[in-house]
Amino acid sequence: MHTTLKTTSKKHKLTLSGEIGFAETNELWDAVQQIAQQPRETQIEWSNLNRIHYAGIQTLFALRKSLEEQGYKLQFGEPNPNLYQQLHTFGVWDALIQS
Repeated sequence: MHTTLKTTSKKHKLTLSGEIGFAETNELWDAVQQIAQQPRETQIEWSNLNRIHYAGIQTLFALRKSLEEQGYKLQFGEPNPNLYQQLHTFGVWDALIQS
């Protein structure tokens, strides 16, 4: 897994690639903590992410809730087709993108 967090004065962009297994969730958590410390509109780019463990999904739900409580939105770019199918099959896609 590889995470890249880019921040401007108006927004964060978190790019995820590879696979987020249980062991890699700590790296995602670190990026989410950085976003939460300086909340602003946030875009998740995950077109190159192949798989994500449920712990990673829970981390993204927590980020969304934290940002929304402070008046900011978490937006998701298009996931790769295989990841989208996995998320959609289990109802996670709809739950993540609902605001």
